[in-house]
Amino acid sequence: MIDLHTHSTASDGTLSPEELADLAAEKGLRAIALTDHDTVGGVAAALERGNHRRVLVIPGVELGARYNGGGQMHILGYYIDHRHPFLLDRLSWLRARRRERAEKIVSRLHEIGVPISRDRVFQFAGIGSLGRPHVARALLEAGHVRSVSEAFDRYLKEGAPAFIEKFQFTSRQAIRLIRTSGGVAVLAHPASLKLSPNGLEACVEQLISEGLGGIEVYWSKHSKSEIAYYEGVATRFGLIVTAGSDFHGINKPTIELGAQLHGQADEAHVLDALETAKRLAGTRTMQSN
Repeated sequence: MIDLHTHSTASDGTLSPEELADLAAEKGLRAIALTDHDTVGGVAAALERGNHRRVLVIPGVELGARYNGGGQMHILGYYIDHRHPFLLDRLSWLRARRRERAEKIVSRLHEIGVPISRDRVFQFAGIGSLGRPHVARALLEAGHVRSVSEAFDRYLKEGAPAFIEKFQFTSRQAIRLIRTSGGVAVLAHPASLKLSPNGLEACVEQLISEGLGGIEVYWSKHSKSEIAYYEGVATRFGLIVTAGSDFHGINKPTIELGAQLHGQADEAHVLDALETAKRLAGTRTMQSN
């Protein structure tokens, strides 16, 4: 098995990068990608532990992005140079915006009579990329909700009373950041875009023009029919097919590491395609310097 979409305590997962690599080894996975939100802070530790446990760890990242003036998506970056100065600078800037957003959410919660400790939220995040799951854990600890999912439903999801929009790059900016750092850009969980077939294909065409290289066909929440459709889209547009669970640990308890619930991709083909794309990306990066 492979799992090319995972999160650690470097962002909003609940396993450390080392624990994630250990779990992958215990489950018999041959490869994982660490794709934390807006940070590569866990990559070095995951690479080291993966090497020790004989699990291929692909350095990655997940970036939120805007497209067509308003829609939101996530772009996965694979085989990025996690020490690239431009990447580190832009990700640091994004994490600062995340902290500002969290402070606004805490203030909004106080305004509506649901007080939590700002410091506690920051403690839950530690040195990682701060997000709404850390606010949700503070709400749970304070007794305002009975679960993380209830925290989102009552206070934190879009349209809820404490929701604050977060800053996101445009899709072009996100893809450029991934490619500049030597990586391959992949559209994450396309079903979450909630587009019609025509809308999705127009979106994919736009993203390809911006440098997109692949699409996450296999995802833990994709149905069999969606997988078949996205495979067709990938074939039609010449995109790499990837597979990932979106594992977060107990923050998303229904998603298991390595679980793409409605089938498995041709794992060897996926890894070979990403490896080829990585080599091409490296050649392109050297030529542009």
